Amino acid sequence: MTPSVETIRGWLKTIPDPEIPHVSVVDMGMIGEIHLEDKKAYIELIPTFAGCPAITLLQEQIQRKMQDHGIEAVVQVSYRRPWRPEDMTPEGWEGLRKAGFALPTHLSSDPAEILSHVHCPRCSSEAVSLISPFGPTACRALFRCHTCGEAFELFKPPI
Repeated sequence: MTPSVETIRGWLKTIPDPEIPHVSVVDMGMIGEIHLEDKKAYIELIPTFAGCPAITLLQEQIQRKMQDHGIEAVVQVSYRRPWRPEDMTPEGWEGLRKAGFALPTHLSSDPAEILSHVHCPRCSSEAVSLISPFGPTACRALFRCHTCGEAFELFKPPI
């Protein structure tokens, strides 16, 4: 019996983002369209950045998860549209918060606007400054809080 698309999304929801294990690839908005043909699933993987070093790992994890359920997976990395924070689920946003990331106060297609409206995830202060628009990976920006003195990261849309 061929599983439903929602069943497959449920299986994929158990795969954590390699860099942020509090958030699944589904909740990060990295799983796009899923098409089923008999015992084969075509799964669109939307990286948060074109140069994401975890793409191969994610493809392998998705294929293994599907094999565990007797389904062959063709994981297609897609750049037909960029990943957007709007694709994340509420659970994804909560997972980022639990992992200590600053969350954008609003979503915008203008990265400069997002980088200018940041609150410290530890003390909620708005007295923060951008250290670097690129953190340990291209999808993160580094900030410093002038109230508590802590450095922190903001998960950001592609710049």
